[in-house]
Amino acid sequence: MPDADDVLGVLTEQIQSRFQMPVAELRRAVVAAPQAHPEAITIVRWHGLLTEAHQVLNRAEDALAQALAHHVDTVPDGEFVELPEHVMRLADSVNSAHTVREGRAMTVRHLLDPQAIGNRSPAWRGTAPAARRGPALPTTAPSVPDTAQAPVRGAVR
Repeated sequence: MPDADDVLGVLTEQIQSRFQMPVAELRRAVVAAPQAHPEAITIVRWHGLLTEAHQVLNRAEDALAQALAHHVDTVPDGEFVELPEHVMRLADSVNSAHTVREGRAMTVRHLLDPQAIGNRSPAWRGTAPAARRGPALPTTAPSVPDTAQAPVRGAVR
């Protein structure tokens, strides 16, 4: 079982649990029969994007850690020194990569949630949209107000 902090691992387990097969096998099944299961195609696509974003984040974090370690080695003990611009750019790239990964993780979570808006089947609403013929309650057309002018003190309506 992956850590709760391991977003990719947790979502991968959820996908494997839902489709009852490893993600690599699911990916091969989607490639073999692209029209068989549209939901699986979408989830596999977004899982691939999430995996890519996770790898980019790991590389950005490693680069930042390396730059910070080098910077700490060059600063005398106890002295406060602003971080160089290249280190700040690396920190910004980590923030951006983290944002992208979290956005893609949110999308995968949404796709895996059967109760999420857009994931509910028409049966969930009670009837399919095509089966409905008219309004659920009897209604009448609204009445049109009289257009004659009514006197109002000091004005005309």
